[in-house]
Amino acid sequence: MKRILSMALSAALMLTLTAPAAATAAAEPEAPAPSPGESAALGSSNTDQRLAQVTVKVKETLSIGDEYEEFYGELRENELAPVWDLNWSGNGVSLAVSATEAGKILSCYFSDESSGYDTPSVYGGGNYIPAFPAVSREQAQKSAEAFLKKVLDGSVESARFSDRDTGRLSTSSHRFSGEILLNGVSSPLTFSVTVRASDGKVIRFYRESLEQNVIGGVPSARPAVSKSAAGAQLKQTMNMRLEYVLDPDAKKASLQYLPEPVDSYYVDAQTGELVNLTKLYEEVDRKGLANGFAGDAGAAPEAAMDTAASGGLSQAELAGISKMEGVLDKETLDRELQKWTALGLAKYTFGSANYSLDKETGQVTARLTYSRKDGDNIWRRTVLCDGKTGALLRVYSSAPYAKDRKAAVSEEAARKTGEAFLAELWGEELAKTALYNSTPWEESAYSSAHSFQFAQKENGYFFPENSLRVSVDILDGTISSLERSWTDGVAFDSAEGIVDAAAGLDAWSGHYTPALAYRNVPVKLDPSMPEAKPLLEQGYAYFFRLQLSYAPEEDRAAAGVDARTGEVIYREIDAGSGVLSYSDTADHWAGKQIEALAAYGIGWSGGVCQPRKELTQLDLVALLASADGYRFDPETDKADDLYSRAYSLGMLTRAERQDGHVMTRGETVRMLLQGAGFGPVARLQGIFTCAYADRDQIPAELLSWAALAQGLGMVSPEGSFAADRAATRAEAAVMLYNLMSR
Repeated sequence: MKRILSMALSAALMLTLTAPAAATAAAEPEAPAPSPGESAALGSSNTDQRLAQVTVKVKETLSIGDEYEEFYGELRENELAPVWDLNWSGNGVSLAVSATEAGKILSCYFSDESSGYDTPSVYGGGNYIPAFPAVSREQAQKSAEAFLKKVLDGSVESARFSDRDTGRLSTSSHRFSGEILLNGVSSPLTFSVTVRASDGKVIRFYRESLEQNVIGGVPSARPAVSKSAAGAQLKQTMNMRLEYVLDPDAKKASLQYLPEPVDSYYVDAQTGELVNLTKLYEEVDRKGLANGFAGDAGAAPEAAMDTAASGGLSQAELAGISKMEGVLDKETLDRELQKWTALGLAKYTFGSANYSLDKETGQVTARLTYSRKDGDNIWRRTVLCDGKTGALLRVYSSAPYAKDRKAAVSEEAARKTGEAFLAELWGEELAKTALYNSTPWEESAYSSAHSFQFAQKENGYFFPENSLRVSVDILDGTISSLERSWTDGVAFDSAEGIVDAAAGLDAWSGHYTPALAYRNVPVKLDPSMPEAKPLLEQGYAYFFRLQLSYAPEEDRAAAGVDARTGEVIYREIDAGSGVLSYSDTADHWAGKQIEALAAYGIGWSGGVCQPRKELTQLDLVALLASADGYRFDPETDKADDLYSRAYSLGMLTRAERQDGHVMTRGETVRMLLQGAGFGPVARLQGIFTCAYADRDQIPAELLSWAALAQGLGMVSPEGSFAADRAATRAEAAVMLYNLMSR
């Protein structure tokens, strides 16, 4: 009866539409009609008629029935194309959809209050048990693909999923993203889809639209210019420089050909014109489109130590306090810095001082802040120095906005001032350098200084990683910024036997592919353009259109070309995937379980699992933290940070920390279950039993944990529990896998 009523209301409503719209609707397949709630919301005005049309189309696309109790629509009119926001709700669920006038779905968001799909944590807080999602990522992607086929315009649009999407475990959803191809060609349009892990339902979708972002539609995808011809033109825009690059691990510098910073170019795929996109954007732009001070360090060191001792401080606390011994107070540091008259601090008011300690070197750095006011304008200057000697380390400044600022100091005069200051401060280093880069002031509200970089030069080639930078204020000639970056004891490769510049450029340009794609290009609006009038009325001078074009694209990010071998040097960059991989698990009995965890980013960093290695507490904490999305790399990360995460997740207490302790199987089970929230249950006495062959040898304090491990399927009851035997990394991984697969 409800369906019949809906059809009747829909028919009555559609009779009020204009004849062309009715004729179009008649030619389309029958669509789900608005429900009574939707019909009541639509009414009979022209706007409501438009809403009726888009609602019917959206319902057809998304297979929406009459299950919702309430509905309303909202309209967002803009210069190019209107967008409708449609909202359904009822029985604890809601659906929000944004669509174009033609019914193209731009976004949707499904919410089910009873599903709990937004649960953020995987393993943590002692309140949540980890588990694999009911729907695998592969199954979820199939759901996403099917959804995209419904919402994309199949006549011109298709989806290409990104290979950078994470495989990180989520018990609630799988998220995918990628680009929308137009006529099978790459485009600037992107999409994202979120699939609920419990049942494979798409709960979120977003896409960028042509209607909102470009004018002129989609050009032909057939290029008139060949890829090789475009590549030859693009190569002409590339240039290389030869300089030393540091290998920090070996403190050795080798010569490399590095790409010069250049503008972005593309080749028009129809006309073959080489277009400078950077200059085009510049034209568009021209035409309009403090921490507080914690305390005073003036007391004598001896008196401070005596006071501390009488206060009952521990030896560790006294040792920490001693690291601040000899630190100068802020007034003394200010007096030392005022001696550098070129800094111009006499015109500034001293504000505050912050002290920071480098735990590894013991160096204390002081940061002093200064300001000066002129009406409503405020200049600021910050100076970093050695807290114990006052030695100048760094300077940086900020200037107020000024529309008509003029330079009182020339670039030449500024360079002389800057070099003289560097010679006085870091003369030995400056003697090894030459001018590497200069940025003279230009009439801009965002610049107030002439800047210079002096880099070390060896064998006739620059080594910019050893450099001195200085900036000079254009108004008063004071030093407004200063920085030293220097590594002593670097060994430099010989400049003999290197490939020539032409070979370096060939190698560099060869690693790029002239990629054919639709690209967003700003175009000057002309009143004769059909879409231009509303944009011109809103003050736009330019807007985007799609351009089929070639531009250089690299499959792998590269740093430069090795000048000795002529080979491209590729960067080691995390691809963004949460998946781990190992080289030592294929033939191990637990390989399947270990790799299943690794697919969700659960495991150990470094490329090897070491499944037979005895499990340390640090190993286990790293494994469990990875199940909550925290990836620990012992080569670069601090164990303190890892353990802080473990404390917050309830895995253990600070008193229980023993990084290198070899975990027994019993201890491993206990920590796994403690982190999963079973602590309160396990501490109940006299209610547990288990079927392990060695149950009589299980220590009383571990019996409840062993019983829970049996009941949850973590450890098979067939055989011995072996509570006191050292656990291996493989055993810990399998226990976690079993717990998550129960």
